[in-house]
Amino acid sequence: MRLHIAAFAAVVLATFPSLAYSGDGKPTAHVVLAATGNFGPQTLALINSYRKSRGLSPLVPNGTLQALARQHSRYQATRNRLSHDGFRQRSAAARAAGISIVCAENVGQKYRSAQSLFAGWKNSPGHRRNLLRPKLRYAGVSVVGDFATFFACE
Repeated sequence: MRLHIAAFAAVVLATFPSLAYSGDGKPTAHVVLAATGNFGPQTLALINSYRKSRGLSPLVPNGTLQALARQHSRYQATRNRLSHDGFRQRSAAARAAGISIVCAENVGQKYRSAQSLFAGWKNSPGHRRNLLRPKLRYAGVSVVGDFATFFACE
C-alpha cells in the first residue's frame, strides 16, 4: 500500500515548469493576502451558489478530487510557488477513479477567506470560465498555507 501511495504521489508531483495561466494563454494576477486555514469547503459553497444563480447545476463534492486539490495545494506550498504542474496527472488520477478525464483547475495564492478567493476567481475571465463550465459535475477545493486549488471534472 505504501509503495502505491508513493508511486501515485510521484506521478502527481511530476513537474512541468509553468506559470499560472487562466486558459487564454496569458499569465494571471493573484491577490496577495495571507491565507488562514482550509476554507475550501466554504469556497465550493460560494462557487455552487454562483453556478445556481447562472442556471447551472451545483458541483458535487468528491473525495478523490478533494484529495487531488489538497495534494496540489501542498505541492505549491512546499515550493512556495503558484503552478499548474501535474495537471495532466491529476486528470489521469480522476479518470482512474472513475471520473472523467475532462477537468478544469484554478489556483490562487495568499487569499484570507473563501469570499476573497471566490471573488478573485469570479473576477478573472479565465477562472470564471472554469467555474461556469456547464458540463462540470464534481469538484474539490483545498487551501494549504497560502495556496488554493479548485479541481473539477465532468
